[in-house]
Amino acid sequence: MVSEKLESIIEDTLNLCAEQFSHRNIAIKVGTIPAVLISCRSAQISQVVINILNNAKDAIEEYAEKWISIEFVEETNKVEIRISDCGLGISPEAASKIFQPFFTTKDVGKGTGLGLSISKGIIEDHKGRIFVDHAVNHTCFVIELPKVQEAAETAA
Repeated sequence: MVSEKLESIIEDTLNLCAEQFSHRNIAIKVGTIPAVLISCRSAQISQVVINILNNAKDAIEEYAEKWISIEFVEETNKVEIRISDCGLGISPEAASKIFQPFFTTKDVGKGTGLGLSISKGIIEDHKGRIFVDHAVNHTCFVIELPKVQEAAETAA
């Protein structure tokens, strides 16, 4: 793994998928991305973000007003990527199973139930965690990743 700028990963990821969201009239709101480095395989982090965005897209496709929000919370040793959508959330029963292989809330033929299971494995391989935030009124997935402590900070 190498140190990568979170901002570059998020911007590259959004460039890959922005058009498909635009075609479906889904607004993507992106908060200020903190200038932090994370030790990662950037393609894998992008894969996780795209998976969550695509799940959100599928979940809200029938809504009249559609939006997805990506916010960031920087803490001392970690950064959170918080991806919310205008959906009504995930039931506690589904949330308890959502990261299990082959569990899906999608209609038959619409999903394999592997995306979030694979995403969880990727994030855990990066020494992070992924979870559903039930304190939010909408559907909200949180990806928590450790920050790379810059040389100036570690020398102090």
